[in-house]
Amino acid sequence: MEGKDIRGKAMKAMYTKNLMLREWTFNDAEALFDYARGPEIGPNAGWAPHRDLEESRRVIEMFRASEDEIYAMVLRETGKVVGSIGLHDRAPEGMQSAVRAKEIGYVLTRDMWGKGLVPEACARLIIHAFGDGLADEVWCGHYSFNGRSRSVVVKTGFRYVGTVRKTLDRLDGSEVDLLAYRMTRDDFEELRAVLAERAGIGL
Repeated sequence: MEGKDIRGKAMKAMYTKNLMLREWTFNDAEALFDYARGPEIGPNAGWAPHRDLEESRRVIEMFRASEDEIYAMVLRETGKVVGSIGLHDRAPEGMQSAVRAKEIGYVLTRDMWGKGLVPEACARLIIHAFGDGLADEVWCGHYSFNGRSRSVVVKTGFRYVGTVRKTLDRLDGSEVDLLAYRMTRDDFEELRAVLAERAGIGL
């Protein structure tokens, strides 16, 4: 399955045991708004809940125009959009990288928490980043108050690098700690089989 964003760039869908990771379409606006308006979703990632459906449409437009790869997380069993995961062309703010770096970011609807879907999706994206030659290292981070995201980085094998202070400009302007984690190519080669098993795919 392939699609194109508004700039004509193709994004190929990827699959895990329980998920399809595909490009966002404007038909997904209601599904995005349904979870992004929740008070526990955006703030855990540093952004304010969506106020209306139009805001969700604008966010999808931003996703589709981005140079980054930003995927809708879709349950294979039902076809329902349950979250978003992106592979961004950067290291976390405040972290330095001398090689090609990507950063993974994600959010998941609250009623899917605790089911292992984000580690599954992260494992697939890590395999894509290294296996398809897009990165020499992959980063992931979480705010100090977000323990659920910490469990994701632990389950997927990232190594802690450091903590930086960050202002939440898209939320309430407060200052918080951002904990940054990294996976090198050597780390990936050691974890390749484990990641494939977590994603539910063959090597």
